[in-house]
Amino acid sequence: MRTSSKERTLQWIQNQYKKGNISFSHKLQRPIGQWTPKMKSLLIHSLLSGFPVNPIYVVEENGTLYTLDGSQRTSTCLNYINNEFSLSKDTPDIIIESRENGESVSRTYEIAGKKFGRLDEEVQNSLLACSLEFCMLSDYTEHEVREMFRRQNAGKPLNSRLLRIVNESDAFSDTVYSLATHPFMDKIVTKMQRKNGTDRDLIIQTLMLIETSPEQEFTSFRTRDIDAFVSEHSDAIGAEKIELLRDAMTAFDEAFDQIKIPVTSIPMILYSGYHMKKDQKAFSGLIGPIQTFLEHYNDNEEYKQYVRSGTGSAENVRGRFDYWKNIIKTA
Repeated sequence: MRTSSKERTLQWIQNQYKKGNISFSHKLQRPIGQWTPKMKSLLIHSLLSGFPVNPIYVVEENGTLYTLDGSQRTSTCLNYINNEFSLSKDTPDIIIESRENGESVSRTYEIAGKKFGRLDEEVQNSLLACSLEFCMLSDYTEHEVREMFRRQNAGKPLNSRLLRIVNESDAFSDTVYSLATHPFMDKIVTKMQRKNGTDRDLIIQTLMLIETSPEQEFTSFRTRDIDAFVSEHSDAIGAEKIELLRDAMTAFDEAFDQIKIPVTSIPMILYSGYHMKKDQKAFSGLIGPIQTFLEHYNDNEEYKQYVRSGTGSAENVRGRFDYWKNIIKTA
Protein backbone atom coordinates (compact mmCIF):
# COMPACT_ATOMS: atom_id res chain seq x y z
CA MET A 1 0.00 0.00 0.00
CA ARG A 2 1.21 3.49 -0.85
CA THR A 3 0.03 6.89 0.33
CA SER A 4 0.33 10.39 -1.08
CA SER A 5 -0.97 13.65 0.32
CA LYS A 6 -2.23 16.87 -1.24
CA GLU A 7 -3.75 19.99 0.24
CA ARG A 8 -7.21 20.56 -1.25
CA THR A 9 -9.02 23.86 -0.78
CA LEU A 10 -12.65 23.87 0.26
CA GLN A 11 -13.42 25.55 -3.05
CA TRP A 12 -11.86 22.58 -4.89
CA ILE A 13 -13.68 20.08 -2.65
CA GLN A 14 -17.00 21.82 -3.28
CA ASN A 15 -16.46 21.79 -7.05
CA GLN A 16 -15.52 18.11 -7.10
CA TYR A 17 -18.48 17.17 -4.91
CA LYS A 18 -20.87 19.00 -7.22
CA LYS A 19 -19.45 16.98 -10.12
CA GLY A 20 -20.05 13.73 -8.22
CA ASN A 21 -16.33 13.02 -7.85
CA ILE A 22 -16.41 12.79 -4.03
CA SER A 23 -18.58 10.33 -2.12
CA PHE A 24 -19.21 9.69 1.58
CA SER A 25 -20.83 6.29 1.05
CA HIS A 26 -17.88 3.96 1.64
CA LYS A 27 -18.99 0.94 3.65
CA LEU A 28 -16.38 1.51 6.36
CA GLN A 29 -17.76 4.94 7.19
CA ARG A 30 -20.70 5.95 9.32
CA PRO A 31 -23.41 7.93 7.53
CA ILE A 32 -22.71 11.66 7.50
CA GLY A 33 -24.63 14.06 9.72
CA GLN A 34 -23.40 12.63 13.03
CA TRP A 35 -21.84 15.79 14.47
CA THR A 36 -23.45 18.21 16.89
CA PRO A 37 -23.75 21.95 16.05
CA LYS A 38 -20.93 22.64 18.51
CA MET A 39 -18.59 20.18 16.78
CA LYS A 40 -19.41 21.63 13.36
CA SER A 41 -18.80 25.19 14.54
CA LEU A 42 -15.50 24.24 16.13
CA LEU A 43 -14.27 22.76 12.84
CA ILE A 44 -15.13 25.91 10.83
CA HIS A 45 -13.50 28.11 13.48
CA SER A 46 -10.41 25.88 13.49
CA LEU A 47 -9.98 26.27 9.75
CA LEU A 48 -10.41 30.04 9.84
CA SER A 49 -8.09 30.38 12.84
CA GLY A 50 -5.32 28.15 11.54
CA PHE A 51 -5.73 25.29 14.01
CA PRO A 52 -4.57 21.96 12.52
CA VAL A 53 -7.25 19.57 11.27
CA ASN A 54 -6.64 15.86 10.87
CA PRO A 55 -6.10 14.51 7.33
CA ILE A 56 -8.90 13.06 5.24
CA TYR A 57 -8.09 9.50 4.15
CA VAL A 58 -9.49 8.59 0.75
CA VAL A 59 -9.37 5.88 -1.88
CA GLU A 60 -10.21 6.28 -5.56
CA GLU A 61 -12.59 3.82 -7.18
CA ASN A 62 -13.82 4.26 -10.74
CA GLY A 63 -12.85 7.90 -10.77
CA THR A 64 -14.59 8.74 -7.48
CA LEU A 65 -12.88 9.65 -4.21
CA TYR A 66 -14.38 7.79 -1.24
CA THR A 67 -13.59 9.02 2.26
CA LEU A 68 -12.37 6.28 4.58
CA ASP A 69 -11.77 8.58 7.53
CA GLY A 70 -12.96 12.18 7.57
CA SER A 71 -16.48 12.02 6.15
CA GLN A 72 -17.88 14.12 9.00
CA ARG A 73 -15.19 16.80 8.61
CA THR A 74 -15.49 17.04 4.84
CA SER A 75 -19.28 16.98 4.71
CA THR A 76 -19.49 19.58 7.49
CA CYS A 77 -17.40 21.99 5.41
CA LEU A 78 -19.58 21.39 2.36
CA ASN A 79 -22.81 21.78 4.32
CA TYR A 80 -21.62 25.06 5.81
CA ILE A 81 -20.56 26.51 2.47
CA ASN A 82 -24.00 25.53 1.15
CA ASN A 83 -25.70 27.54 3.95
CA GLU A 84 -27.18 24.43 5.59
CA PHE A 85 -26.45 25.46 9.19
CA SER A 86 -25.42 28.42 11.33
CA LEU A 87 -22.41 28.52 13.61
CA SER A 88 -23.02 28.28 17.35
CA LYS A 89 -23.82 31.50 19.16
CA ASP A 90 -20.67 31.16 21.27
CA THR A 91 -18.25 30.70 18.35
CA PRO A 92 -15.30 33.07 18.96
CA ASP A 93 -14.39 35.88 16.59
CA ILE A 94 -11.60 35.30 14.10
CA ILE A 95 -8.70 37.47 12.97
CA ILE A 96 -7.70 37.70 9.31
CA GLU A 97 -4.41 39.24 8.29
CA SER A 98 -3.90 40.90 4.92
CA ARG A 99 -1.44 43.17 3.16
CA GLU A 100 -2.40 46.78 2.48
CA ASN A 101 0.05 49.25 0.99
CA GLY A 102 2.87 46.86 1.79
CA GLU A 103 1.92 46.56 5.44
CA SER A 104 0.34 43.73 7.42
CA VAL A 105 -3.14 44.57 8.66
CA SER A 106 -5.23 42.50 11.08
CA ARG A 107 -8.99 42.68 11.24
CA THR A 108 -11.38 40.95 13.62
CA TYR A 109 -14.60 39.44 12.28
CA GLU A 110 -17.63 38.15 14.15
CA ILE A 111 -18.85 34.77 12.87
CA ALA A 112 -21.02 33.51 15.77
CA GLY A 113 -24.55 32.53 14.76
CA LYS A 114 -23.91 33.13 11.07
CA LYS A 115 -24.47 30.98 8.04
CA PHE A 116 -21.83 31.11 5.31
CA GLY A 117 -23.90 33.55 3.24
CA ARG A 118 -23.95 36.08 6.11
CA LEU A 119 -20.21 36.11 6.67
CA ASP A 120 -18.21 39.11 5.55
CA GLU A 121 -16.88 38.64 2.04
CA GLU A 122 -13.30 38.54 3.32
CA VAL A 123 -14.21 35.69 5.67
CA GLN A 124 -16.04 33.78 2.92
CA ASN A 125 -13.03 34.03 0.64
CA SER A 126 -10.69 33.04 3.44
CA LEU A 127 -12.74 29.94 4.26
CA LEU A 128 -12.97 28.83 0.62
CA ALA A 129 -9.19 29.13 0.44
CA CYS A 130 -8.70 26.99 3.57
CA SER A 131 -7.56 23.47 2.83
CA LEU A 132 -7.91 19.93 4.09
CA GLU A 133 -5.13 17.42 3.61
CA PHE A 134 -6.31 14.55 1.41
CA CYS A 135 -4.24 11.42 2.02
CA MET A 136 -4.76 9.08 -0.94
CA LEU A 137 -4.29 5.32 -0.56
CA SER A 138 -3.21 3.40 -3.64
CA ASP A 139 -2.01 -0.11 -4.52
CA TYR A 140 -3.92 -1.38 -1.52
CA THR A 141 -5.64 -4.63 -0.67
CA GLU A 142 -9.00 -4.85 1.06
CA HIS A 143 -7.23 -6.17 4.15
CA GLU A 144 -4.89 -3.17 4.21
CA VAL A 145 -7.77 -0.70 3.96
CA ARG A 146 -9.55 -2.36 6.89
CA GLU A 147 -6.32 -2.48 8.88
CA MET A 148 -5.77 1.23 8.22
CA PHE A 149 -9.29 1.94 9.46
CA ARG A 150 -8.65 -0.10 12.60
CA ARG A 151 -5.35 1.63 13.35
CA GLN A 152 -6.75 5.11 12.70
CA ASN A 153 -9.46 4.42 15.26
CA ALA A 154 -7.32 2.47 17.72
CA GLY A 155 -7.07 5.42 20.11
CA LYS A 156 -10.73 6.43 19.84
CA PRO A 157 -13.55 5.03 21.98
CA LEU A 158 -15.19 3.07 19.17
CA ASN A 159 -17.45 0.37 20.54
CA SER A 160 -17.60 -3.27 19.51
CA ARG A 161 -20.36 -2.53 16.99
CA LEU A 162 -18.22 -0.07 15.04
CA LEU A 163 -15.06 -2.18 15.21
CA ARG A 164 -16.92 -5.34 14.14
CA ILE A 165 -16.75 -4.13 10.54
CA VAL A 166 -13.00 -4.79 10.46
CA ASN A 167 -13.70 -8.55 10.57
CA GLU A 168 -16.48 -8.53 7.99
CA SER A 169 -16.02 -9.67 4.42
CA ASP A 170 -16.23 -7.08 1.69
CA ALA A 171 -19.51 -8.50 0.38
CA PHE A 172 -21.14 -8.60 3.81
CA SER A 173 -20.04 -5.03 4.57
CA ASP A 174 -21.67 -3.94 1.31
CA THR A 175 -24.87 -5.69 2.30
CA VAL A 176 -25.04 -4.25 5.81
CA TYR A 177 -24.18 -0.76 4.61
CA SER A 178 -26.83 -0.77 1.90
CA LEU A 179 -29.53 -1.93 4.32
CA ALA A 180 -28.44 0.29 7.22
CA THR A 181 -28.67 3.35 4.96
CA HIS A 182 -32.13 2.43 3.63
CA PRO A 183 -34.49 5.43 4.09
CA PHE A 184 -36.69 3.44 6.49
CA MET A 185 -33.86 3.26 9.02
CA ASP A 186 -34.13 7.02 9.53
CA LYS A 187 -37.65 6.43 10.84
CA ILE A 188 -36.70 3.86 13.48
CA VAL A 189 -33.23 4.85 14.75
CA THR A 190 -31.91 8.10 16.18
CA LYS A 191 -28.81 10.02 15.12
CA MET A 192 -27.06 8.84 18.27
CA GLN A 193 -27.88 5.23 17.42
CA ARG A 194 -26.42 5.79 13.97
CA LYS A 195 -23.35 7.35 15.53
CA ASN A 196 -22.66 4.39 17.82
CA GLY A 197 -23.30 1.74 15.16
CA THR A 198 -26.63 0.47 16.48
CA ASP A 199 -28.15 0.71 13.00
CA ARG A 200 -25.59 -1.78 11.63
CA ASP A 201 -26.15 -4.18 14.51
CA LEU A 202 -29.92 -4.11 13.99
CA ILE A 203 -29.42 -5.20 10.38
CA ILE A 204 -27.02 -7.96 11.41
CA GLN A 205 -29.44 -9.17 14.09
CA THR A 206 -32.25 -9.22 11.55
CA LEU A 207 -30.11 -11.34 9.23
CA MET A 208 -29.38 -13.67 12.14
CA LEU A 209 -33.12 -14.19 12.63
CA ILE A 210 -33.59 -14.77 8.91
CA GLU A 211 -30.88 -17.43 8.98
CA THR A 212 -32.29 -19.15 12.07
CA SER A 213 -33.79 -22.58 11.35
CA PRO A 214 -34.38 -25.90 13.15
CA GLU A 215 -30.85 -26.86 12.08
CA GLN A 216 -29.08 -23.72 13.29
CA GLU A 217 -29.91 -21.16 15.97
CA PHE A 218 -28.80 -17.52 15.75
CA THR A 219 -31.06 -16.20 18.48
CA SER A 220 -28.43 -14.91 20.89
CA PHE A 221 -27.52 -11.27 20.44
CA ARG A 222 -24.59 -11.36 22.84
CA THR A 223 -21.54 -9.61 21.42
CA ARG A 224 -19.53 -12.82 21.05
CA ASP A 225 -22.42 -14.54 19.24
CA ILE A 226 -22.91 -11.66 16.80
CA ASP A 227 -19.16 -11.68 16.15
CA ALA A 228 -19.25 -15.44 15.55
CA PHE A 229 -22.15 -15.09 13.10
CA VAL A 230 -20.33 -12.36 11.17
CA SER A 231 -17.07 -14.28 10.90
CA GLU A 232 -18.45 -17.78 10.33
CA HIS A 233 -21.80 -17.56 8.60
CA SER A 234 -22.54 -14.13 7.13
CA ASP A 235 -21.25 -14.93 3.64
CA ALA A 236 -23.67 -17.86 3.36
CA ILE A 237 -26.72 -15.57 3.26
CA GLY A 238 -28.35 -15.82 -0.15
CA ALA A 239 -28.86 -12.74 -2.30
CA GLU A 240 -32.58 -13.45 -2.63
CA LYS A 241 -33.00 -13.13 1.16
CA ILE A 242 -31.24 -9.77 1.11
CA GLU A 243 -33.56 -8.50 -1.61
CA LEU A 244 -36.67 -9.73 0.22
CA LEU A 245 -35.55 -7.84 3.32
CA ARG A 246 -34.88 -4.74 1.24
CA ASP A 247 -38.35 -5.02 -0.32
CA ALA A 248 -39.88 -5.31 3.15
CA MET A 249 -38.04 -2.20 4.34
CA THR A 250 -39.32 -0.29 1.32
CA ALA A 251 -42.87 -1.42 2.12
CA PHE A 252 -42.42 -0.31 5.74
CA ASP A 253 -41.08 3.04 4.57
CA GLU A 254 -44.22 3.58 2.51
CA ALA A 255 -46.53 2.54 5.35
CA PHE A 256 -45.07 4.45 8.31
CA ASP A 257 -43.98 8.03 8.90
CA GLN A 258 -42.09 6.97 12.01
CA ILE A 259 -41.86 4.05 14.42
CA LYS A 260 -40.94 4.76 18.03
CA ILE A 261 -40.01 1.49 19.66
CA PRO A 262 -37.07 0.19 21.73
CA VAL A 263 -34.32 -1.22 19.54
CA THR A 264 -34.83 -4.66 21.05
CA SER A 265 -37.93 -5.09 18.87
CA ILE A 266 -36.66 -3.61 15.62
CA PRO A 267 -35.02 -6.83 14.30
CA MET A 268 -38.28 -8.67 15.06
CA ILE A 269 -40.33 -6.16 13.07
CA LEU A 270 -37.90 -6.24 10.15
CA TYR A 271 -37.90 -10.04 10.23
CA SER A 272 -41.72 -10.04 10.18
CA GLY A 273 -41.73 -7.87 7.08
CA TYR A 274 -39.19 -10.15 5.44
CA HIS A 275 -41.33 -13.19 6.16
CA MET A 276 -44.45 -11.55 4.73
CA LYS A 277 -42.55 -10.93 1.51
CA LYS A 278 -41.10 -14.44 1.54
CA ASP A 279 -44.53 -16.04 2.01
CA GLN A 280 -46.02 -13.67 -0.58
CA LYS A 281 -48.69 -12.51 1.85
CA ALA A 282 -50.40 -9.14 1.54
CA PHE A 283 -48.06 -6.75 3.34
CA SER A 284 -50.97 -4.63 4.52
CA GLY A 285 -51.95 -7.50 6.83
CA LEU A 286 -48.90 -6.79 8.98
CA ILE A 287 -49.42 -3.05 9.39
CA GLY A 288 -52.43 -3.32 11.71
CA PRO A 289 -50.77 -5.78 14.15
CA ILE A 290 -47.67 -3.57 14.29
CA GLN A 291 -49.75 -0.48 15.05
CA THR A 292 -51.60 -2.40 17.78
CA PHE A 293 -48.29 -3.62 19.20
CA LEU A 294 -46.92 -0.06 19.31
CA GLU A 295 -50.06 1.38 20.90
CA HIS A 296 -50.16 -1.22 23.69
CA TYR A 297 -46.44 -1.79 24.16
CA ASN A 298 -46.25 -0.32 27.66
CA ASP A 299 -49.05 -2.59 28.90
CA ASN A 300 -47.90 -5.75 27.12
CA GLU A 301 -46.63 -7.74 30.09
CA GLU A 302 -46.47 -10.97 28.09
CA TYR A 303 -43.93 -9.40 25.76
CA LYS A 304 -42.10 -7.14 28.21
CA GLN A 305 -40.88 -10.10 30.25
CA TYR A 306 -38.37 -10.55 27.41
CA VAL A 307 -37.00 -7.00 27.47
CA ARG A 308 -36.47 -6.27 31.16
CA SER A 309 -32.89 -7.54 31.58
CA GLY A 310 -30.37 -9.50 29.57
CA THR A 311 -32.16 -8.52 26.37
CA GLY A 312 -29.44 -10.05 24.20
CA SER A 313 -29.60 -13.48 25.83
CA ALA A 314 -30.77 -16.44 23.77
CA GLU A 315 -33.78 -16.94 26.05
CA ASN A 316 -35.05 -13.37 25.70
CA VAL A 317 -34.32 -13.07 21.99
CA ARG A 318 -36.11 -16.38 21.41
CA GLY A 319 -39.07 -15.17 23.46
CA ARG A 320 -39.44 -12.02 21.34
CA PHE A 321 -38.82 -13.99 18.16
CA ASP A 322 -41.56 -16.54 18.92
CA TYR A 323 -43.97 -13.73 19.85
CA TRP A 324 -43.54 -12.13 16.43
CA LYS A 325 -43.67 -15.45 14.61
CA ASN A 326 -47.13 -15.92 16.10
CA ILE A 327 -48.14 -12.48 14.83
CA ILE A 328 -46.97 -13.44 11.33
CA LYS A 329 -49.10 -16.58 11.38
CA THR A 330 -52.29 -14.63 11.88
CA ALA A 331 -51.40 -11.62 9.71
